[in-house]
Amino acid sequence: MRQRYDASSKWLIENYSDAILRLAGVTDLVSFRPMPGEVVQSRQLPDGLVEKVLLGHPDPVVYLIEINTYPDNRIPTALFDDVLMTYLNRGRVPEVVTLTLCQRGSVVVSPTFAATSPLGGTGLTANWRVVNLWELAATDFLPLTDPGLAPWVPLTRIDGPPEVILQQCRDVIDEKTVGNTRVNLLAVTQILGGLALDPDLLKRIFRRDGNMIESPILTELFMEKELETRRADLMEFLEEHFGTVPADVFASIRLVADQARLKRLLRFAYSAPTLDEFRAELAK
Repeated sequence: MRQRYDASSKWLIENYSDAILRLAGVTDLVSFRPMPGEVVQSRQLPDGLVEKVLLGHPDPVVYLIEINTYPDNRIPTALFDDVLMTYLNRGRVPEVVTLTLCQRGSVVVSPTFAATSPLGGTGLTANWRVVNLWELAATDFLPLTDPGLAPWVPLTRIDGPPEVILQQCRDVIDEKTVGNTRVNLLAVTQILGGLALDPDLLKRIFRRDGNMIESPILTELFMEKELETRRADLMEFLEEHFGTVPADVFASIRLVADQARLKRLLRFAYSAPTLDEFRAELAK
């Protein structure tokens, strides 16, 4: 199920990152464009890389947006890696916003991370804006005029019955979007809202023309996210099992677009005595 949340977040970053940054208090946006991730060694730049034009700033600003379903102690390390990769690839330090959708346990995402050399002579630090949706008040975004905020508002703090807030989310989507965009927004609002609210209530309000919402674009994203997860699992296992893995092996794995084949390759990797034997199986 995690892929559904990840794919929904990826689609929102690509299409409504201005609304996401508004949640972080960034309101002086003029325009934005997604920046496609590029392969850097064995890893990719993060999905949430966008270039923004801000009022009063002559040059575009690169924003790195990270969305997590729940707080996790590993998030700062991942963000630190993403900042370094972005700097190495783009030559610019990005503005970073990390958005967490739901509270779980007592974990708190740190707004900073530091790494120091073994002898302490060299150090690197990074910091970012941490936004916890459950700490934001839904009323701060009402009246709702931006359809890009609709998927996030159900996860903010709602005082009283949520039906009225959810109906406003549905209304702004219906009034200001059409076609596939409307279908996708209805779908992701229902998916993300399900993290905090009654699924039956969400189905009743976000049902489209009396029918369940089906979004071909999101279905494709779900499948691609599943493939990405399986590829990452396979590459991680190869590194743990064989040590340094040549770049061409990782490149070949990224070209595999069949989940069943990726599953078979992972099973084969468990029993392959050498990397060369795995490479031969991969080439079949």
